[in-house]
Amino acid sequence: MPSFKLFNPKGDLFATGACFFAQAVLKLGSSLILTRIVHPEAYGVITLLLSIAFVVEMLADLNVTLFIVRDEHGDTSRYLNTAWTMRLVRSVLNSAAVFLCAPFISSTIYHLPSITPALRVFSLWFIIGGLESMSFSLAVRQKRSRVFLYSELAASFIATAFAVAYTYFSRDYWGMLFGTLLSRALTSGFSHLLYRQRRPRLQWDWAAAREILRFTKYTMPSSLLTLGLSQFDKVALLRLSDLAHLGVYGLAANIASQMESLIAKISQMVLYPRVAHNFRTDRTTFSLKYYSENTKLFISILLLPAAIGGAAQFIVGVLYPAKYAQAGEVLQALMLRAVLLALASPAEDLLIAAGESQVILFGNVLRAAWLLAASLIGYHFFGFIGFVYGIASSGLPPLLYYLALQKKKGFLIARYEVYKVVFCFGVAMGAYLTSSVVWGLWRPMATAF
Repeated sequence: MPSFKLFNPKGDLFATGACFFAQAVLKLGSSLILTRIVHPEAYGVITLLLSIAFVVEMLADLNVTLFIVRDEHGDTSRYLNTAWTMRLVRSVLNSAAVFLCAPFISSTIYHLPSITPALRVFSLWFIIGGLESMSFSLAVRQKRSRVFLYSELAASFIATAFAVAYTYFSRDYWGMLFGTLLSRALTSGFSHLLYRQRRPRLQWDWAAAREILRFTKYTMPSSLLTLGLSQFDKVALLRLSDLAHLGVYGLAANIASQMESLIAKISQMVLYPRVAHNFRTDRTTFSLKYYSENTKLFISILLLPAAIGGAAQFIVGVLYPAKYAQAGEVLQALMLRAVLLALASPAEDLLIAAGESQVILFGNVLRAAWLLAASLIGYHFFGFIGFVYGIASSGLPPLLYYLALQKKKGFLIARYEVYKVVFCFGVAMGAYLTSSVVWGLWRPMATAF
């Protein structure tokens, strides 16, 4: 029986968590330095450029990695080369669109004509990413996600050091811009050091292209929905309420988004390759293995959101002034959304690995419909907090849909799902009771000082 290792650098689960927290520390450290060098306007320009890149990526998202990881022929040359060619063409088109439309985007949409040169330089970001080989997708397929994660961390470290040094002398946003491009270029370069015998080349195989598009046809509309969902809460809240509520919500949402990002990363980089491999090798036992072989993974993605949700009031009370106290209640609600995500993402991975790629779109449609209705109804009856809980509960319909489809396909083992819910409830209640006792002792001491 294999021995349990708490710290296993060669394990994908450890690598995902360690790299995530290392990246967070790196971002925090660089921001502490850079904010003392440049004015807020410089950060505003970089935020704007990254936002534009996110929108363009979502508008033309193919996500061929999903296919490469799951399909039986995904590691053959004609599929890899066709997928790489498709992605490269899309990247060139994205880059050309941003470069040519830069004056319109900067002047007409944002009324900032001065950022046109920066936007044109940043358009290289898409081509650089498109030149990345398929080796990282192959690594994920072979359950070696750590290769990609450690490469990405190394690229971030080098690029951050460059950005800080360049910005120290330039005193403007160009150092951060070039640092972002350098990080992308290093990651792309590292990808070509792996699987050198499988270096990509331009190739178009119609049969492979049709299979890839058939599997990923739900990705683009789902990405558009994701784009809308990511902005709805802030736009709606600003119209329904005021800046004070938006500020409180934003503070809690920033904490919650980090947790949701970690859940998504572990799900995509660790769990999905495992279940896809098991489906390819033995379809009769893969659903049982999904539950029995991923206990540590399920604990890792459920523990933190449940604990933070239970201790949310205490966390906000200790970290922030009393005027932000309501953020504790908001964080508690958003951790409910994170828990629902931690329950739903594995189920979605299982279904995608089994070829049910339509869940990518249908799950988002259910999420969008619920979010729109529940948030507005919640606001009508309960005001700001009703709106927040409407947003937070948007993960429930997709979860129920995934579980129902699992049952229909014979993939569901109900008792394991019950164990997950009981575990979350127990952790949340334990964190709530513990934090309440500690807060009762902490608050008088903090007030005295």
